[in-house]
Amino acid sequence: MANLICVALLVVSTLLINVNGYVVQGPCPADETGKPYQPGDVWNQGCYTCQCWAGAHGCNQAFPTCSYPAGCVKVYNDDGCEIMAVMENQADQVCDPIGCWAVGK
Repeated sequence: MANLICVALLVVSTLLINVNGYVVQGPCPADETGKPYQPGDVWNQGCYTCQCWAGAHGCNQAFPTCSYPAGCVKVYNDDGCEIMAVMENQADQVCDPIGCWAVGK
């Protein structure tokens, strides 16, 4: 029974660690010019910030997804990443989020 509990805890902790991103085992990908990323390199990939390590690379969501009160309009950057929300009729007034979460890729 103790082993089953340990396995369950390991699975849950792994899911929690990767809730807002992912890790891929193997060589790091190449950049736009075809040059492979090296361990320690960091780059942006859409709405994710990625990093290369020896034998793996991983990406985490750079901007969380949030819910806002009624009357707020979400604002996105050029990559389509949600960055904030403003009042529908007052674009200079930023809305406070009700809650935010990271979405895995």
